[in-house]
Amino acid sequence: MTKVPQLPFLEQIQEQSISYNELKGSEHKKNLGQFFTDINIAKFMASLANVNIEQHKINILDCGSGNGILSISLLQRLDTLNLSLNVKLHLYEIDQDIIDSLKSNIEMLQSHLKNVDLSFTIHQENFILKDINEKFDFIISNPPYFKLNKASDEAVKMNYVVYGQPNIYMLFMAKSIELLKDTGEMIFITPRSFTSGSYFKAFRCFFLGNAHFEQIHIFNTRTKHFKSESILQETIITKIVKRQIDKVIISSSEDSSFNDYNEMKVENRLIIDAHEPECVIKLPLDQYDVNILKTFHRSTQTLQSLGYMVSTGKVVTFRSKELITNEHMKDTVPLIWMNNFKNKQLEHPLDFGKEQYISTDNQSLLIDKSNYIIIKRFSSKEQKKRINIGYIFKDKIEYAQIGLENHLNYLYRKDDEMTKKELMILGDFLDSELTDRYFRISNGNTQVNATELMNLPIPDDIYKELISARKHKTENKRYTRTTEKIQYTRALCN
Repeated sequence: MTKVPQLPFLEQIQEQSISYNELKGSEHKKNLGQFFTDINIAKFMASLANVNIEQHKINILDCGSGNGILSISLLQRLDTLNLSLNVKLHLYEIDQDIIDSLKSNIEMLQSHLKNVDLSFTIHQENFILKDINEKFDFIISNPPYFKLNKASDEAVKMNYVVYGQPNIYMLFMAKSIELLKDTGEMIFITPRSFTSGSYFKAFRCFFLGNAHFEQIHIFNTRTKHFKSESILQETIITKIVKRQIDKVIISSSEDSSFNDYNEMKVENRLIIDAHEPECVIKLPLDQYDVNILKTFHRSTQTLQSLGYMVSTGKVVTFRSKELITNEHMKDTVPLIWMNNFKNKQLEHPLDFGKEQYISTDNQSLLIDKSNYIIIKRFSSKEQKKRINIGYIFKDKIEYAQIGLENHLNYLYRKDDEMTKKELMILGDFLDSELTDRYFRISNGNTQVNATELMNLPIPDDIYKELISARKHKTENKRYTRTTEKIQYTRALCN
């Protein structure tokens, strides 16, 4: 990581950000999706830029430039190279109240530069809607973050990367890839959310066909890297290029101090696999994570290919108030929540402040009793486990049907009922540290997505156990062999 000395006025720019936040308030920031970049992050992002020593003319784009701290840090980095550079800088910013500060900051930068002949243009225009005909050597950005209506002008213009409700930061990334020269570099700080999930799948497929990661930096905490901001999302820094990359640098630090900076190189095919249906971007933190990826990467089967299905509980309680009750009446059946599982076993009814029964009047909300694995849909990065499960055994249910609350996923076999042995093998696998770690590597969201579960690779040893278990329809005892298999698989990862 190349060190970038700090210009005297960088701290002043950060103070501007703090004062501006206090002056404008949260509603102004929310409407613009505006989050100002910390000095240390700006310097780190600038340090990732590599310049060809034979290149003397450089075109830079800063989209969503705010007060210019990223451009200033990058230009300072270029100035230290002693290469006598001619630089054209294009800045896009729609917040008219910050334009004067932006202009003043860039002009102040010009007076400090010794080896860079700088000219700049500030575009007070919508970056996504603007038709831009030139290409850039460097694109650096902390883009706005907010959800767009899929009928918005921006989403319609870039519909080839849009599915469902897009976030504008993803459109900034896609357009910047299009504007990047074949030899250029693009350095962004964004939420991690684009790396997984169906809403970002079209973008990931677009990315896979047009660009490559050279480096991805992961922060181990959510809250300590934007000093003047309240950020709850997982945030990553990406360096993106168009040339082929065989190994990606994965770096990490606890926060924006970068004091505990670590990095490793990982094969690109382990980070994003062109043959995977969802093109999920995986982010390992250490060599153990890399070995887990290699283990799962060798798998030829998934839950879906083995005939399993994952669906979401159908009972949205605020829409079903007239149907749910705490009273056990004639035409009611159990309504099951995650709180009904103790040590993975179903206990019903329980008193924890939630209705325990649902009327049978609306059959579309109910499912037939069967052997199911229940999976909690939402967790958090800070929770001990990302995947939390429970078991429902058909022979323990006294009713023909049950209702499952909407915060639950349920796993079952599409063409037949799971045997008890099969249920326990699969449950032990899903509940294992190995699977939990793989899911964290693959999923930066707090939602345990049904689609991602369906595409979960099944290691060959577990696959063989499952196929064998389908023959044991009358077996009743608890099985422990799967846990031994998982421990063996885990040993291969060390």
